[in-house]
Amino acid sequence: MKKTIALTAFLLAVGTLTLKAQDDYPHGFYVKPTGSYFLKVTPVEFPAISGMPARDRSFTINPQTGETTTTSEKALTGSFGEGWRAGLTFGYRFNRILGVELGLNMYQSTEQDMMRQNGTIGGNTVLNLNTVGKIRAYDVAPALVAHFPIEGMVRPYTKVGIIVPVGGYLQINTTLDDKTGQFAEEAGFTSPVPDTHIALALEREERINPRPTVGFQAAVGTDFMISDHCSVFVEVEYRNISVGGKDKELKKYAGTATVVSDATLQPVPGAPQTPITMENASASQKDVTYHSELTPGMNVEGWEDFDRSRPSDDLRSYVNIGGLGFNTGIKFYLR
Repeated sequence: MKKTIALTAFLLAVGTLTLKAQDDYPHGFYVKPTGSYFLKVTPVEFPAISGMPARDRSFTINPQTGETTTTSEKALTGSFGEGWRAGLTFGYRFNRILGVELGLNMYQSTEQDMMRQNGTIGGNTVLNLNTVGKIRAYDVAPALVAHFPIEGMVRPYTKVGIIVPVGGYLQINTTLDDKTGQFAEEAGFTSPVPDTHIALALEREERINPRPTVGFQAAVGTDFMISDHCSVFVEVEYRNISVGGKDKELKKYAGTATVVSDATLQPVPGAPQTPITMENASASQKDVTYHSELTPGMNVEGWEDFDRSRPSDDLRSYVNIGGLGFNTGIKFYLR
């Protein structure tokens, strides 16, 4: 009888110590402010901009015939997955192994070259076009976390989840210095003086709003325990998300229009420079709706019945925000 009582007491003591050891392991709610930097890992060719492919092209123009000869051309590739991210993550740890997290993040990509053109006549630059893009995105990122049940100051873990964008845009900035008259004519600017045309110096900013989508995230990380209530963590994270355009808005349209001679490409004496503002932009430039398929009845630039006075339609394109990131921050256990 005494042996039975002693054995029972021993088992109860072991059980109590085991439960206490498990209880000492950080669990319950936690919060972690996070800073991140991502590197692009899946560069692809950028989509066309206003019907023009993503190219870095240099060419010469024959002053007698107007014929152009390409001297160099290459496709511009990249990814908007390179950039920095700031976030606040809320988590709950059920036990020594399993937990869940919900991240609230703001991401800003680095600027990417999307198109460049340079045209010359007799060694003199008459066309310089440069287009760059960058993404700002806000997302909610739920994840399942699996911890290695290891005691000590260094405690590794892994997690996998999804990314749900809840806001943001692709911002495209274009600077243009065109003495050839090509872009002025396409934009609807004409010169009232014979044997002249319009030279444009223009800055344009457009924002493409995204369609709803879902991405993927996975990470491995390590907690470096400072105390029972606080740790420093580092993570290596891979994420991938493809975003399609919903519509495009023109945010800035400013510059000058100058009457220049067809023969010399120099300003015509006495002809004033005309400022260009948002009022000069057509409705088709101000608002564009993207579609997976273009059908009759849509207002598509280049089609026979295209109307500049109405919002336009265009084919939807996609950009990639995949990247490999390095996260760090402090985790506070709320217990």
